[in-house]
Amino acid sequence: MATQKSPLSNSRLLTIGYQLYESRHSDWGRRGKPRQIPYLRLSGEWLEAAGFEVGCKVSIQVTRRRLVMHVVED
Repeated sequence: MATQKSPLSNSRLLTIGYQLYESRHSDWGRRGKPRQIPYLRLSGEWLEAAGFEVGCKVSIQVTRRRLVMHVVED
């Protein structure tokens, strides 16, 4: 008998990408070259299955090497 996968797995493996950041310093001479900053985009039906609906507000708790997010109830 085949086992069914749970529609809501409790872990995901993602890769942190980068986005170019350009300084907006008013002094052109101090702007420097654009630099790479970490970038993470979350999308997928698994977010909805976990209770994150389109348009909901989300709070993210940031600690060293960890992000914890939860829906903020209105």
